[in-house]
Amino acid sequence: MVNTVKKITSIICLVLFSIVLLSSKVFFIGDTSGSVSMLYDLDATSNFFTQTLDTREVEILDERENLLVTGYSKICENEEVILYFKSQTCGIAIYDKHSGYIWYSTYNNKPKYTFTAAVQAKIESGIIIEYYDIDSKGAIKSAEVCYSQKEKKVTAGSSTIEKLENGFNLDVKFESYGISFKVEVRLEGSKLKVNVPYESIVEEDIVGKLTTKSYKLKSIILFPYLGSENYLINGYAFIPDGSGALIRYNENKTSTAYIKKLYGDDYSFTDYSGQSYIKDNGVLGLPIYGINHGYNQAAFLCEATGGVGSMELHSYPYNYSLIPVNTTYFKYYVRDTFTVSLSQQLMYLLNEEPYPSDFSMTYSFLNGSNANYIGMANTYRESLGLNKETKSASDIPLRIEFLGLDYKPGLFGKNYVTMTKYIDALNIIKDLEECGLGNFNITYLGWNRGGYFTSSATKARTALLLGGKSKLLKLSRYINSKNYSIDYTVNPYVSSTVGFGNKTVKKIGLTPFEVTLESSLDQKGYYVLPSELSKIITSKDKRYINLSIDSLKIDNLNVAYSYRYSSNAVYRTDMINEVVKALDELTKYRISTEKPNSYLFKYLTNYYNAYYESNKYIYETDSVPFMSILLGGYINQYMPNINYISDYELAVLRMIEYNIYPSFLLTKEEAYDLRYTNFEYLNSTEYALWKDLIVSIYSKTNDALKHVTGAKISDHVYPVTGVSKTTYSNGVIIYVNYNKNDVTIDGVSLTPYSYYVKGGN
Repeated sequence: MVNTVKKITSIICLVLFSIVLLSSKVFFIGDTSGSVSMLYDLDATSNFFTQTLDTREVEILDERENLLVTGYSKICENEEVILYFKSQTCGIAIYDKHSGYIWYSTYNNKPKYTFTAAVQAKIESGIIIEYYDIDSKGAIKSAEVCYSQKEKKVTAGSSTIEKLENGFNLDVKFESYGISFKVEVRLEGSKLKVNVPYESIVEEDIVGKLTTKSYKLKSIILFPYLGSENYLINGYAFIPDGSGALIRYNENKTSTAYIKKLYGDDYSFTDYSGQSYIKDNGVLGLPIYGINHGYNQAAFLCEATGGVGSMELHSYPYNYSLIPVNTTYFKYYVRDTFTVSLSQQLMYLLNEEPYPSDFSMTYSFLNGSNANYIGMANTYRESLGLNKETKSASDIPLRIEFLGLDYKPGLFGKNYVTMTKYIDALNIIKDLEECGLGNFNITYLGWNRGGYFTSSATKARTALLLGGKSKLLKLSRYINSKNYSIDYTVNPYVSSTVGFGNKTVKKIGLTPFEVTLESSLDQKGYYVLPSELSKIITSKDKRYINLSIDSLKIDNLNVAYSYRYSSNAVYRTDMINEVVKALDELTKYRISTEKPNSYLFKYLTNYYNAYYESNKYIYETDSVPFMSILLGGYINQYMPNINYISDYELAVLRMIEYNIYPSFLLTKEEAYDLRYTNFEYLNSTEYALWKDLIVSIYSKTNDALKHVTGAKISDHVYPVTGVSKTTYSNGVIIYVNYNKNDVTIDGVSLTPYSYYVKGGN
């Protein structure tokens, strides 16, 4: 009888639970939620956030017949697109068969503006060049000229086209300047590939009645107004600024624009100013941009594929330079000026020959659900070959960067300061384990004999002051036994001395290639020959093996520069190839670094100091998690050290939205002991002070993100202002509410400053 009552009771409870579950619009099996306590209200309309989803469509008309009437001729077509060419301006048009949309490389619409002849020629031209003009006194001047056959007073040019089955070759000549080159255009499926072979660049003297002029090609811009037919439509330009940024089309006038060199400034030509008190706005590490027109209708991604070391990204918002057009493009520098110091005088010189690299770009045309920044990220991931099987959900890793050893100047040399011994690091890990944390990724800075800022930093020897080999092995073995990971920081790129067995390089102008390191003692270093990168590490393979070290954090790995070694000048594109070759020889090690450039991605395990917003320039309307979409499921991204971020609670919400993991910089000893050392600028590192906050921040972040480890972001939108909705490849959806009020989305009730995970395990 008792057993029968129990069975009936169980059945009743199960039925009641099912009724509640079916009638509820909020709670689902496996769902989880949480919130943070914000001390102030957030402005959810600012460009720190993504703006709400705009579902307006653009009008699409079949204008193919009109193309032929206005001077275009059909070149070729395939199953995806049709390519047209206009000889008067060297302009192109691409008809996307899937969307029915036509992309013009020239701006044809003049809704309510009357342009000057010069501006009209510029926005209608498919090719723009800059040239250097050296006068009789050696002064170097530069000017811009646009290709046009109809405005002789503005510019002059001629071209000869060779039609091919899948594209065309165009021989372009600017007769007035003696400059000519070839443009190769090819269709490959839904992609358009454009290339200027550097061997085709010809510069001839112009013989006049009294003088002979010699012009040198400075830069080439191809199809700068492709996608600029965007007047008052729902669309945007995507630029890889920070985590990713959108510039939505609007009529907000701006006098500033986005102009940045790919992979940062080349300090062989541009002086490096060292540390700055101005916010570091980061390096442009992805050689791409994108254009979107209409909600899930038409878009394209442009990827620079050749000559990336000499290219610059330009994105001009509305009314920049008083031109009411939004446009984005790449500019390829054929050569640069550099300085040579003669006694107390600087002489400006010009590279005699063009950079030995082709100028190449690939346009990928997107439509339907791929016609947005999600589709752009997926397209670029395929191009990079970042394919990896997803792993099952688990606790996210917590990164802890330990500072081991440093020094301060003493009366008779260096006085060493011990901040975190090997055994201290082990004890801190065990202490956090007792608090319920169980997945760690450790970075050990200053772990070696003498510390980070010494000539012995790449010799792979342990520091006796930190406990010696036996204690480091104890730490490493514990890490390995727990399936955690640990990176030991090295800096093989930079030598503390010039010469003396170090293969240091010089700038193109033959001056020593000096770099200012991040140090309170104003440390200087010198770049080492990039081809030596792998040798410096592999020459110490036996020591690393003996110390159970198979993971390295390599500093300065994202620095790209031209250099001179012996009598040879090596420019950035070739230097990048040398770095890639070196990493191919280091596959026995797991490699991590900070803010890596795109050519490093396939070699990396961890991406440290990741971007969690755009730079929020005034013309940028949205920050988007493009990097997270691109790298999710492939490379672990970690926040900048949170003990140097002012708003911890906001950081938690942003980590959950962007799928970025927490990171802290810690020491066993109090930060006061770093006074007068290289790391004096670190003012709060003591573990005892940060323990509780580490546990709290990690617990909240892990509560949400443990459901999507190894998964990719498949969609990201803001359904309403201040609420993000991120969908993952494993079906999990994570909502984040940045508003101070309750919000209900998709039947999910979100309290202020909260997150909600729908469908987690």
